[in-house]
Amino acid sequence: MCCVVVATAADSEKRKLVLAHYMPWYATRAVSGQWGWHWTMDHYDPERLKWDGSRERASHDAPLIGLYDSGDPAALECQVLEMKLAGLDGVVVDWYGTRDYYDYAVNHRHTEALIAAIKKAGLRFAVCYEDQAIGQLIQGKVLPEGEAAAQAKADLGWAEEHWFGDAAYVKADGRPLLLVFGPQTVPAAQWKEIRASLKSQPACYGLAHLTKSAGFDGAFAWPPVSGGRTLKPEQWRAGLEAIHAEHDQVIATAFPGFHDIYQQAGVHESYGHIDARDGATLADSLDMALQSKAKIIQIATWNDYGEGTGIEPGLSQGYRYLDCVQSKLKPQLYHAADLRLPAELYRLRKLGGNAAELDRAAEHLFQGKTSQAAQVIAAVKAKVEDGGAQFLEAPAVIDSDYHQETDKPYWAGKTADDPTKLRCRLDVYYPVTKGKFATLVWFHGGGLTAGNRSVPIALRHAGIAVVAVNYRLAPENKSPAFIEDAAAAVAWTFTNIGKFGGDPARIFVSGHSAGAYLTCMVGLDKRWLGAQGMDPDRIAGLIPLSSQMITHFEIREERGMGEKQPLVDGFAPLYHVRKDAPPMLLVTGDREKELMGRYEENAYFWRMMKLNGHPDVTLRELEGFDHGGMPEPAFPLVLECMRKHGAP
Repeated sequence: MCCVVVATAADSEKRKLVLAHYMPWYATRAVSGQWGWHWTMDHYDPERLKWDGSRERASHDAPLIGLYDSGDPAALECQVLEMKLAGLDGVVVDWYGTRDYYDYAVNHRHTEALIAAIKKAGLRFAVCYEDQAIGQLIQGKVLPEGEAAAQAKADLGWAEEHWFGDAAYVKADGRPLLLVFGPQTVPAAQWKEIRASLKSQPACYGLAHLTKSAGFDGAFAWPPVSGGRTLKPEQWRAGLEAIHAEHDQVIATAFPGFHDIYQQAGVHESYGHIDARDGATLADSLDMALQSKAKIIQIATWNDYGEGTGIEPGLSQGYRYLDCVQSKLKPQLYHAADLRLPAELYRLRKLGGNAAELDRAAEHLFQGKTSQAAQVIAAVKAKVEDGGAQFLEAPAVIDSDYHQETDKPYWAGKTADDPTKLRCRLDVYYPVTKGKFATLVWFHGGGLTAGNRSVPIALRHAGIAVVAVNYRLAPENKSPAFIEDAAAAVAWTFTNIGKFGGDPARIFVSGHSAGAYLTCMVGLDKRWLGAQGMDPDRIAGLIPLSSQMITHFEIREERGMGEKQPLVDGFAPLYHVRKDAPPMLLVTGDREKELMGRYEENAYFWRMMKLNGHPDVTLRELEGFDHGGMPEPAFPLVLECMRKHGAP
């Protein structure tokens, strides 16, 4: 487990200043009355739910806390506390000026709210002026074409009056730091005049290919995508090295990758792509930045979901990126587990937890007192879980004749209080108008390193109960922690489903990808449920969707093995083929579109189960569907399998 401290002003004198580029432009119906363009891009509808229960959105990933509004104080609190606990020094806010056009005025208000939260956390801030906003003002005939420089003077004059002199504002060589994303609209020749109008004489940094023509002090690096190309690591490294070689003063950059959604949303062609490489891109680019001559590093970005460059905890990558930042910056006070507290605080606020107590927890976090905060959060959570009326109406009615009880711990006794098991919770979605229903235990995917529990849309209102499970994640937890959790959750279901009206004799287990791997391990290797005092042969059926059948790649990586080096040992479902296992339905996507070897692993597993005499194992390949897209067409097969083996 990595330990880091909060980055204070004194710390930044000892190492490079590390800031995250922040987008303040998100709006939701619940807070702002409508979904903002950056969640929709006039193409996606967040009111529609995807198969996994997450909202449709203009991004390939989504925030772990759900789609948020940049004006929501609870979201801002969560974000700045995550930054603080990760060891970041602060933010560079993407700023469109002060004019009331499009969402510029709203974003400006969001920026002011963010800055207040940043200062409360003891962090620092600077702004990156988007002079392309002036181009939009001209196109919209809000501003005469010859007034571009005057508007830039007015905007930056406002920033100088209200921000540049703030003690928390970032300085470069004793001058306020000003980034300009461009310059793109204001003619380069006019920037000398604009800068001369500012008494504070800010240190100006622009995009590397534009900064010299404007006479700026230096350049800031950015993910070097262009022309829709996919860049290999050696290509983007060379692009960054060229920027450092060409400019005397550079703000270095680090980024997790680049995966925009503009082409899919119909906005314009894609800028290009940089593979995240399971977190290696962020680690490598941050190492480059830390080793460079730059005094300031800008992480691109905290939360640009449209371009897929955010390090904010997300559904697909969990805390992987913040864990990486925390481990690279190496302060002393905070642990990886501390990074999880702000999101838990946010969740409890949204569930209606005791506001005064949660305010107290937040104050502890702002002061860096994570142990005290964790204790308060745990106490509030316990009251929420007990269903106190003043905290949460439980169970929640989420479908006609269906209830859902949430966040139930499945480890018993003192083990449930283990702080490393914060994720060991499950939700129970169940029908209330009939009894003796069948149940499906559902494990989410995410490579054993990410993901979050949900009740898939296709399994709702289907006459069954669904137990949706979270489990501990790698790399902060090593094997077999996640397998132990999966077994504990299945055992909990056998012990407790009768209290909801379910039939313990008809419990099925399923999951997608990593969740499918856990399904197989729990159902085939008897030691895991055996440790819970149960026999896996009690399971009515195992239905893994695109499971790894050799030893999981994350466990192989844990051992220093590459993803293309196969291994079959005790952590491989294939190692545990046996004729007396529960009935099995194996489903994969198209063998030509699946993850490497995934169909073939399942086909070989199927053959070996048949050769061992298993009487009821079926393999289905969903032609035309890739790994991420195969669950939706697989769910009818899941329900069909359950009906075949006794579900109504």
